Amino acid sequence: MNETENPRDRIQVAVHNQIGYAVVQGRGSFKVSASVKDFGNALLESGVRHLVLDLRDCIGMDSTFMGVLAGLCTRFHREADGKVQVSHTSEKIQRLMSTLGLDRLLDAGQVPLPGPLLDNPGELKELDVAAQTPLASAETMLEAHENLLDAHEDNALRFQDVLDYLREDIRRQRHG
Repeated sequence: MNETENPRDRIQVAVHNQIGYAVVQGRGSFKVSASVKDFGNALLESGVRHLVLDLRDCIGMDSTFMGVLAGLCTRFHREADGKVQVSHTSEKIQRLMSTLGLDRLLDAGQVPLPGPLLDNPGELKELDVAAQTPLASAETMLEAHENLLDAHEDNALRFQDVLDYLREDIRRQRHG
């Protein structure tokens, strides 16, 4: 069974009282990053200005996922004077986010899921993780890592090789 088939690795979403909720279960990874970005963008387009990520069941995040979160934070703040908030983070996840500078962008707290979502978990819908082409996947990864450069100055050194590789990979895919 691969990672995307693992029932523990999923994201469930809902909108309640003009707040978007995303519950991360298992790992937040590059495989779900584009779908999370699309969900956040759809919230903004529909007028929702607040996104809460519930991380109580999140066991890890990769840099692409964190870069997508950084990009959403920036977009919510700049375009809508909104915010992205994380809730119920473990010490491990807090350290990961702090290392890459996300603690500067995300509001942290213990935002409970609203009663209707807790009382009726069926209100949470599993986020559809659409397959991406290799080019689209590389573009998502590049954008995410560029977002991390804006989050913390040390990230330029951390991810320079990744950025170089992704740029070259995209160039090869576009131009053969």
